[in-house]
Amino acid sequence: MKNLFKLIYLTVIFINVNLITAQDFNGVAVYQSKIKLEENDGEFKSSGNAEFDKVFQDELKKISQKTYSLSFNKFESVFEEDKKLEPIGKSDSGMTISISGNGKKYMNRKVKKQIFEGEIFDKEYLITDELKNWDWELKGETKKIGEYFCYKAMTIIKVSNAQKKEYKDYLKNKLKQRTNLFEMNEPKDQIITAWYTLEIPVNHGPYKYSGLPGLILELNDGEVIFLCNKVVLNSEDKVKIKAPTKGKVLTQKEFDIEEKMKMDSMKDKDGNIIFRTFTN
Repeated sequence: MKNLFKLIYLTVIFINVNLITAQDFNGVAVYQSKIKLEENDGEFKSSGNAEFDKVFQDELKKISQKTYSLSFNKFESVFEEDKKLEPIGKSDSGMTISISGNGKKYMNRKVKKQIFEGEIFDKEYLITDELKNWDWELKGETKKIGEYFCYKAMTIIKVSNAQKKEYKDYLKNKLKQRTNLFEMNEPKDQIITAWYTLEIPVNHGPYKYSGLPGLILELNDGEVIFLCNKVVLNSEDKVKIKAPTKGKVLTQKEFDIEEKMKMDSMKDKDGNIIFRTFTN
């Protein structure tokens, strides 16, 4: 029975590979994201203002779950938030919370290029770089996600020098008994776990991750989980994939520097970010 199952499975993969190479293959995968938000394990602590704390926590809960779509063909993909949903992160209090890196993400594996949308205080950017090559380690573990048979893969993102410096500065402020609205945990290497299916042999995946020998249907970076709950292949409505074009063009390194400068401009002499709230 095991040999028969392997034969059937390999036959399905062979048919799918031929399908992709034989025609203008395209598809759309829909993902639900879930952000880990635990009251005692998060980075937010009381500001001393009960009303502000409540509004802030309510807004965090609103952004903890979202729906995204990944449109793809053989070489290109676009990952973006489902715009049909009600806008997230807005409240009657006037507070708005957004997640950095939530803009549209375009990848082209043929020319090895990626273009991500970015935003700093309502100013739009196009973050353009060479396509990131993830050092995936393929595992032997398997499981089913929906109707698809999936394999496990892992990679590690090492703590950067910038993260180490930021944490060192935070400890200095804490030692001087300066207040911090956000608690900062010591940065650690980030373990990325992905589950991909050979039944859809394209190298795409959610968020900024790609490069596996099959479509990534589940991804966990320790803070956010993306889980695919729907895949539509070769529908009658051909998928249109367009790279974003609006915004100031920067590399990721240049964008990070500009973002840090903007954030630093909001800090007081103790290094705390100044929040301005408005009442109706």
